[in-house]
Amino acid sequence: MTFLWDLADRDAEDPGPAPARRTAPWSRRGLVHLALGCSGWLLLVPVLRLALSPSFGGSYLALALWFATLLLAASVSITAVLIACLRRSWAVAALSLVLAAAGVIATTRQPSPLDYVDYQYRTHRAAFAGLAEDYRAGRLDREGDLVLPAELRPLCPTGFAYAGPTAVFIQIWQDWRAEAGTGLAYYPGPPDMANYINTAPGGQGLPRREVGDGWWWVTA
Repeated sequence: MTFLWDLADRDAEDPGPAPARRTAPWSRRGLVHLALGCSGWLLLVPVLRLALSPSFGGSYLALALWFATLLLAASVSITAVLIACLRRSWAVAALSLVLAAAGVIATTRQPSPLDYVDYQYRTHRAAFAGLAEDYRAGRLDREGDLVLPAELRPLCPTGFAYAGPTAVFIQIWQDWRAEAGTGLAYYPGPPDMANYINTAPGGQGLPRREVGDGWWWVTA
């Protein structure tokens, strides 16, 4: 026979489930937790650079990959913070938030397409100047495709470049359907801001901003 005081004694002896053990941020488990929390953001940086590269920049595949990686990074960070809170590991949760904020800042401060164009122009300025001089001297073929100098060929993966009657154009990016493109065009004089030029087999664009020495960023 079991009496009520026996149950009371049994309850007093049974302490119940042990409280969740807190994880120190400098422990092995804490370091692994922090590394997993920021792994998504570390992956997002090279993916964003890939999306802005001339061969993939602006394409639907690159944008979809970038958004998927962004969602993955945010989900991993939020999960890491929630797990740390459930374990009452407040230090790990705080550090996870700091790393997530650093990941957001690093992602949003990545160079834009115009930054990429300015960088490439400064890097290959001598080659661009030589091409412009050949255009002014009439040494470029204005009937067919333009054969670019070896230094500038990596900037034009599709090989779409030509010397027209008003400008010489080098395509830097085009979409997968070849219906839109962007690139750099050299104008010997001030360009007509309303005069469209071909930027892709199926698209046209206007000069939007001067990069330097008569070279303009051209896009739709």
